[in-house]
Amino acid sequence: MSIVMTRLRNWFGEALEYTMGKPSDVKHQPPAIGIQPYRDKPEKVHY
Repeated sequence: MSIVMTRLRNWFGEALEYTMGKPSDVKHQPPAIGIQPYRDKPEKVHY
């Protein structure tokens, strides 16, 4: 019975980690707040 509970705890931990994400492995950073420099170069279209 203890093996079943250990496996269940491990499974639940992995499922929770997959759902919530790992804080140490943050890939998606929120956007910076405030004025951002303009980096795009607009292309001039002549008709």
